[in-house]
Amino acid sequence: MRTISILVISIVATVATAQVKAPVPQANDAFWRQTLPEDMRADYISNAQQYQGATWNDIPDSVFAQFKKTGNRTNYQRMHFAVRTQMASLVMGEIMEHEGRFVKDITRGLHYFQREVWWGLPAHYPTDHPKADNQVVDLFNAETANMLAWTIYMLHDEIEQAEAGLCETIRQEIDRRMLTPCRTIRQGWKRLVNNWNTWICENWLSCIMLCEVNDEYRQEAIKQVQQSMRTFYNGYPDDGGCEEGPAYWDRAAGSFFVCASLLDHFTDHRVTYREDSKLKAMGAFAYKTYIGDGFSVNFADAQPRARLNVNVLFPFGQYVKDDDLKGYAALIARNEDFKNHPATLYNKSGNYPSLSRELLFLYQYADFKNVEPKEPLQRGFWLPDLQIFTARSEEGTSRGYFLAAKGGHNNESHNHNDVGNFIVYHDAQPVIIDIGVGIYTALTFSKRRYELFNCRSAYHNVPLINGSEQHDGKQYKAKDAQCTRDRKGDALTLDLADTYPAEAKVKRWMRTVRLHANKGVTVTEDYELLDNEQSSEIVLVSCGETTLEKQGRIAIVDNGNTHHVDYNSRKMTAVIERIKIDDSLIINAWQQKPLYRIRLLLKGHRLRDKVSYTIH
Repeated sequence: MRTISILVISIVATVATAQVKAPVPQANDAFWRQTLPEDMRADYISNAQQYQGATWNDIPDSVFAQFKKTGNRTNYQRMHFAVRTQMASLVMGEIMEHEGRFVKDITRGLHYFQREVWWGLPAHYPTDHPKADNQVVDLFNAETANMLAWTIYMLHDEIEQAEAGLCETIRQEIDRRMLTPCRTIRQGWKRLVNNWNTWICENWLSCIMLCEVNDEYRQEAIKQVQQSMRTFYNGYPDDGGCEEGPAYWDRAAGSFFVCASLLDHFTDHRVTYREDSKLKAMGAFAYKTYIGDGFSVNFADAQPRARLNVNVLFPFGQYVKDDDLKGYAALIARNEDFKNHPATLYNKSGNYPSLSRELLFLYQYADFKNVEPKEPLQRGFWLPDLQIFTARSEEGTSRGYFLAAKGGHNNESHNHNDVGNFIVYHDAQPVIIDIGVGIYTALTFSKRRYELFNCRSAYHNVPLINGSEQHDGKQYKAKDAQCTRDRKGDALTLDLADTYPAEAKVKRWMRTVRLHANKGVTVTEDYELLDNEQSSEIVLVSCGETTLEKQGRIAIVDNGNTHHVDYNSRKMTAVIERIKIDDSLIINAWQQKPLYRIRLLLKGHRLRDKVSYTIH
């Protein structure tokens, strides 16, 4: 794998002054009132008005403690995200109107954030009560610091006029809670190849540029950001695939891009990734996994509808000159009525609005407004490093079938034990699905993760061999993965044997998933077992009312459309179970539709055999 050691050069001599040119003008610049359309500005202002005069209530310590005591992280996060949405909305409203009527509320908000002992989430803190002298750097400590850094930069004069010295007080808080701990304390996330690395670095870099006043500290911090970026880049697949799934692409590849673009700006283009092919591949993953009608491939901890926002998609596409990425951004903007309701889309951009991303995007609005929307309905892709395969019946349309399948290993970030898993959509509607992510609790990232049904092999479209599910760990991986595209159709073949523990007694399990244009999807299981102590079966998870018409044929009915799963009843017998789900995130992700678990039990206890079934 090639590395980035040549591409990323030292920039100590490049950024070495106390005053650093920010990438967008401050709120008092006429740009914001003269360049952006009046209707757009009015929507940001209207969004801010709902918070005018609102209170800034402290979150009770008892709610923070719930995660350690009961495992619940939702209650605190809801309150935490709400108060930050309030702040970001007020700041955007003041920038767009610039008449001072939101400044008083913003200063009250700044005092609220001074009172908060720690800016992160209890799931990322070692105790059930935050302490002022233990400023752990987590994702949302970093997000909050970044939001406040941009607030005191954009509205510095306005805030100082309302309360002299407040901006400096907030800058010192950012230093104490973010800048100094990042620079001086060993941080495990700096060595990760997942969203923690880039997500924090994106926020850290903004804080460095906008708030660090010590030249020596700035230089050292930038060197550390570069090293973290280098670690992420070198460990990221060359094919650009995001093993965390499309849901985390935004804060993995997306955040890496933001870091790259900020470095490019602050170094007067001495450090640039604009022509880097790997960065372009990282961006393309966002649309390579697009299915249609808003659905995306949702392997790992992802929902079926990826929450991607134009404020990172378009700047990314602009930076690497990818027209498909820009067109995808314009499609989302059109579907969400961005021109008339930008604040609505802004508020959907994540857990709470990203102030920095929105401002950086709006500064490029003149380039964005004329981009033609383009739905990225490409024929299919094979990502050999990540081992993600996609195929559709016909390029340029969501009509017909879409197939996606995966290989990989069972120690990927946000892993589910699902090597060999596949999904099938027809006319951009789900048929055979990956259930996806549930509400995060204390179990989600604990040693008991694989007790959660949505992370288990038993609830993915993979075999259960001799009663065994797949095991977690990097050594449990696919072998001999091969993609073929020929007259027979588009197919992925891979051996799943090594993804199971020794008790599965499996020597070889070759799975081939093949899309036959408009004729459907055929899956072939060619296996050899060392023993057959227990029964083996193949699991399929369906979306829609699922019934056994007769042995050999299963019907899946949704929105008046019927799909069938046909299988050889001499070799398999089917059992159908409705999945009982009490997780609201999963229920709503699939629009309250019933989900079923189809179990194709293998007959005969053969040690060697080949079976197939067709979804059509």
